[in-house]
Amino acid sequence: MSDKDNGQNHGFSAGALANRVLKRLPGGSYAQEQLEKMERRVLSELKQRLDKVERSATVSVLAFSVETDSSQSKKRGPYAPGELLRELLEISGEQNREQAQHAYYVAALKSLVPDEARILSALSDSQSYPLLHVMAGSRLGGATHPVLQNVSNVGKIAGVQLLDLTPTYIRRLRDWELVQTAPESAELKTSYEVLETDDAVRKMVERVKKNGQRDVIQRRTLKMSDLGRALWAACRISED
Repeated sequence: MSDKDNGQNHGFSAGALANRVLKRLPGGSYAQEQLEKMERRVLSELKQRLDKVERSATVSVLAFSVETDSSQSKKRGPYAPGELLRELLEISGEQNREQAQHAYYVAALKSLVPDEARILSALSDSQSYPLLHVMAGSRLGGATHPVLQNVSNVGKIAGVQLLDLTPTYIRRLRDWELVQTAPESAELKTSYEVLETDDAVRKMVERVKKNGQRDVIQRRTLKMSDLGRALWAACRISED
């Protein structure tokens, strides 16, 4: 019999002996019961911790490269542009499609501010919101150009803190292709009319008219893009 087997048998025998002695002592049965309860509680807590580790495995893998790059850059100092580009090109030659997609998600999310995340959340249930662009052009007709863009009530509904920055938030989300615009929706007719009374819209229309130009209000619809839905699904927000 190996030393390992001897050690295991010895531990088992010692434990069994301790249990028999404990039962013979006054109040021993109660003490043994409490010890067993404590053991079950410890095992339960250990299982919960292991489950959390398993659930976060994917996130840990994705974050590893980001944390590693961050720690290395702190040790070595700021990257030189050429060095950073070389590392990106090296990584691009090794990563697969899924890793490239996750890298984009991480970069997009790290660029967002909390208010923008709120807007993304408001759009995550596939609901559409009204969107307006104020255009200006010659009174004689012809082409127009935007003077105010991305006016929407989505910021107010999402509960953003800097409501006046809603158009900027939407533009940034559009730049990352997480949201998109669609043609005017007949279902949002009332919402468009209310939005056209917005102070920013009215003031811009007045300014355009004072400049001797004609104003044109373009009605659009704001919704989450396919890429935005894929990112939202990858984050598994609904499961948290």
